[in-house]
Amino acid sequence: MLTRDQWALAAAGLLLLANIVVPTVIGDLYPFTSGPMFRDAPTRYCNYRVYGPNGQLLDAEVFLAHRIYDGNPVGYGVGIKPPAVLEEFGSERDETFCRQHMVERLAEEVNRGYPFVEIEQEVVGAVDGQRVGVIRSDRWRVENPHYRGER
Repeated sequence: MLTRDQWALAAAGLLLLANIVVPTVIGDLYPFTSGPMFRDAPTRYCNYRVYGPNGQLLDAEVFLAHRIYDGNPVGYGVGIKPPAVLEEFGSERDETFCRQHMVERLAEEVNRGYPFVEIEQEVVGAVDGQRVGVIRSDRWRVENPHYRGER
């Protein structure tokens, strides 16, 4: 017969074993996780800003140009699925993709009043072996094909 201390030790051992076996065999199953944070090892990311016709900074969330990265690989985890945003942490979008994204956002009722917007992309990555910073910045003007002169 096991003593109280032996039961406690056995229970602790089973919990530790479950922390290894469950994520390996099943995947994430609360409260066990494989601890995926930053395992995608991003080497660069982009900051996006959206400007209106008179140069004012517009709300990035309205244009889905904000960051939603939480440290987990894209698409990993549980909960509410976030909207598809322009920024994908760890990658760099090209000009064509950025323009198309903005045209789709400008089609939405809340954004149709802008004749055009400008999108700024700031690429952040390794400047050298010791520092991380802005390695490139681009700014593109995107005409609104849905503009009807309402504003």
